[in-house]
Amino acid sequence: MSAKTCPACGFVVYGDVEKCPHCGTALVVAGMPAGGASALNTSRVLANWKTSVAASIFGLLAGGVRDGLIELGSSLSYDVAVLAFAASLIWAAISIWYAASFYPSLFRADCQRSSSSAAISFMNLFFGGIVFGCLWNSNLTKRNKGISNVVYVVWAVLLYGIVTMMLAFS
Repeated sequence: MSAKTCPACGFVVYGDVEKCPHCGTALVVAGMPAGGASALNTSRVLANWKTSVAASIFGLLAGGVRDGLIELGSSLSYDVAVLAFAASLIWAAISIWYAASFYPSLFRADCQRSSSSAAISFMNLFFGGIVFGCLWNSNLTKRNKGISNVVYVVWAVLLYGIVTMMLAFS
């Protein structure tokens, strides 16, 4: 039995029912799901997606503040620089998790972690920076995941691996 998501409320519906048991929205009309063949299998994020420009800008600014604090910490004493480096590695792990796990889940109807367009717009630019964040927001608008999250993960692993090796051998 496959799970389907109601296009109106995001409630997960199991089995062959004509109306969503949560909100009463018609799910099947003449053998077709309401809104087309894939409406029930659409992510609730994609069903209601509209990029929040203000939240995106705020996410970009917050990411800049984060980077500035890490940079400031790395220019202070040796102990603080070591903590800043550890913070940057933790940050890399979190951003890789976001690109590899959270962002792809936004396209699945059965696994939703958040449906707030503003929160997701913020996180896309906070975690992905201006290039990947804008690309992720654009992909959500187009309802096409693409491979940008995989490119980000490969890029981040290579970048932090090279930086770590350079610091270890210097």
